[in-house]
Amino acid sequence: MTCTHRMRQSFHIATVCLCLLSGAVVNAASGQPEQAVRDFIRALALHDVHAFSRAVRSDPRARRFINPQPLTPEGQVEAVRRLETLQVHRRDDVLLRGRPIAADGQGDYPVGSVGHFIAAGSGGPAVVTVVREPEGWKVDLRWWLAMLDMAAGRTPAANSPENAIRGLTLALIALDREGALRFAVSGAEISELFDGAPPVREPSGVLEAAAMEMPLVEVGSGEFYPMPSGRVVEGSTAADRKVIVGQFGPVDMPFVLRYVGGVWRVEPEPYFALINR
Repeated sequence: MTCTHRMRQSFHIATVCLCLLSGAVVNAASGQPEQAVRDFIRALALHDVHAFSRAVRSDPRARRFINPQPLTPEGQVEAVRRLETLQVHRRDDVLLRGRPIAADGQGDYPVGSVGHFIAAGSGGPAVVTVVREPEGWKVDLRWWLAMLDMAAGRTPAANSPENAIRGLTLALIALDREGALRFAVSGAEISELFDGAPPVREPSGVLEAAAMEMPLVEVGSGEFYPMPSGRVVEGSTAADRKVIVGQFGPVDMPFVLRYVGGVWRVEPEPYFALINR
């Protein structure tokens, strides 16, 4: 159990390490999502700005990850050597609208499919999210960007959805039932929130660190996530409802929040199904 918890913490640290790799991407307009991940990591390692831009979803902030300085010949040799150790594994099922989807006869997936992969090499393991767009698989950097924002010391407001999420998660990990209810919507069932909870809290502090380091991204309409209970929720643009997805180590943890009485609260779910993974 302790080894698993340490792995969770290493995913957060290693993601930042991989983000800071100097990084060439083969055009991934078609082919397997695993190859799109490899092409993305290769772009980072070889400082290939053009290949990097082809590999990622359009986002003006993405340039924060790529070092535009050309590598020396010796640097290129070293980058290629390090890339030889790269391993890419699919974390779970590819999803379409929050449900598992199988590849077609050509090994491709419908536009809108989402996959999560673990990329591990000399920089350690990291979660890479890819989305099937019309022109091919693209890497979604939003959670990596959220990690950079956290590393830069950007903190959310006191009465923010992010604080409600962290407060609830920390209370669950601490087995603090009264504390958890303070961050949940009115009428939340304590039995649902603590379904699957261990008899005693995990003592190492690693879970608390994972909760505090969890990058959080708000998702919008057209994005779907399966909740621990099995229901699928769609992202929102409503002023009083948000769907925010955290990466708790290698595990996606989605939260639905409602703004009631001037306060953000989280809808109850059996989150220990994810915390215990």
